[in-house]
Amino acid sequence: MLAIRAEHVSKTYRIRRERTRTLKEWALRQYAPAKEVRALRDVSFGVEPGETYGIVGANGSGKSTLLKLIAGTSRPTAGTIETKGRISALLELGAGFHPDFTGRENVYLNASILGFSRKETERVLPDIIGFAELGDFLDAAVKTYSSGMYTRLAFAVAAFVDPDVLLIDEILAVGDEYFQRKCFAKLNEFRARRKTICFVSHDLAAVQRLCRRGLLLSNGEVRAEGDIKRVVEAYAELVEAQEQHLIAGAAPRGDRWGTGEVRIEGVSIHSGGEATWLVPSGGPFEARLRYASDGARDAIFGLTIYRDDGMGVYGTNTEVDGLVVRTERAGVVTFRSERLPLLPGQYELDVAVVSPDHHTYDYHSKRYTFRVTGPAGELGTSRIEHRWETS
Repeated sequence: MLAIRAEHVSKTYRIRRERTRTLKEWALRQYAPAKEVRALRDVSFGVEPGETYGIVGANGSGKSTLLKLIAGTSRPTAGTIETKGRISALLELGAGFHPDFTGRENVYLNASILGFSRKETERVLPDIIGFAELGDFLDAAVKTYSSGMYTRLAFAVAAFVDPDVLLIDEILAVGDEYFQRKCFAKLNEFRARRKTICFVSHDLAAVQRLCRRGLLLSNGEVRAEGDIKRVVEAYAELVEAQEQHLIAGAAPRGDRWGTGEVRIEGVSIHSGGEATWLVPSGGPFEARLRYASDGARDAIFGLTIYRDDGMGVYGTNTEVDGLVVRTERAGVVTFRSERLPLLPGQYELDVAVVSPDHHTYDYHSKRYTFRVTGPAGELGTSRIEHRWETS
């Protein structure tokens, strides 16, 4: 039986921060008191034998620390970890390699660490060499290797020492497209042989393709665990909330000009409810222009949407659409789309109010930003209603 089970695992690091106050103190190397950083807090989960388990989260969330604990290269300060079977780990780039040894010598070194005898290593050596495809560089010192060459050799060793449990920490992202395809084919072979895999990656599509279950780490804590689709959705919600906070903090910006007889006092974006800066592609969209006027005036309100690279996407105004606006002392003019056809990305707004003879009352240039969210894959700025047919 193979299993990985972590029960309420925590990990604390002590970091010494250097403090220099004067040039004379430089040689004395004064240090500030050590600071405790809790990399993981009460993380608990289980991986069934033969399962491919995904671990996602932002940089610094504790994913790499968790894999190191499972691999046994680091120990938790609290909690227990249970593993069964031979573990092979692809952690940070170059881990387990001696820079002055050749690639061939490092194969023997890594295999011996994983419990292989020299005879067993020689048996799988042709497979490792063939998979890595390093050619003459196999007998060069690995300190001369590129990051992609490191990855080729590390994955080849990890794959052919026949582990029961394989730990992968984002290292595949370093390889080229051809080698990544070879690696994923090998992972599918592992899955077919009912090997256990813990897979850390920022490639959410790959995580969903390979895994049925997983967990989301955020600041060392489990934010979601279980069905991988729900875990990925929770991760997307977390990222979108961070983006919303960033965008809200950055707006408004850009230039503004006009005579001021009618003034746009504020602009808010809505999508089926409360004000937001995140709008789903194909969902409802409203831009509400709140204005103040020094009296009753005929006015034309307009809006232009730009992609964040400055390319104009769409623009219109009340005059073009046949709406006559007579201002009051204050009011709201709303641009509404039932199904926003924009593809995912970041967009900016120009909003304006002018007189019927196009005398500018108030113009806001790219002062408002919003993000369209949704699945990736399509190209361009907008979605064209369509269907595919075969005959």
